[in-house]
Amino acid sequence: MAKRSLRLALFVCSIVTLMGCERRPRAREREQAESQARARAQAETERRRALLPPPLEPPLETVRVASSGLPCEVDDVFAEKCRRCHGVPPRHGAPLVFLTWEDTRQERLGEPLYTVIGRAVKSGFMPYKIDANPPILPLTPEEKQIILDWVDVGAPRRDCQRPQP
Repeated sequence: MAKRSLRLALFVCSIVTLMGCERRPRAREREQAESQARARAQAETERRRALLPPPLEPPLETVRVASSGLPCEVDDVFAEKCRRCHGVPPRHGAPLVFLTWEDTRQERLGEPLYTVIGRAVKSGFMPYKIDANPPILPLTPEEKQIILDWVDVGAPRRDCQRPQP
């Protein structure tokens, strides 16, 4: 009987060896492997996309207006750094435009907009850091101070008198 069991075991082993004894993956293992493959493919797509710069933005329609009521230094900072998004048309999800002194007086979050601007500048929240072409540059310490000094004294109206070219 032992010889018979041994022969049967050898027969089964030889069949398994000839046919292969590869275990079929279970459904959960297949799903996990497919999920990992999708994640790798998505990561590769994102890596390739990150190597390409975003498309060049078209020029803005309006970054300055005559007789804005803003001091020249404040208007310059707004034109250079803020109206890239808060200009006409607004871009990158900016919820408002501020081209004039009157615009800075509109109510926002229950207070005049100029106080909200001051808080956003002071905290470093603005300018918002997004991927854009050309890049959106942060405010320099001097530019921040120009805005904060103006806000601290109540953001007074002061018509900028620029020499005509």
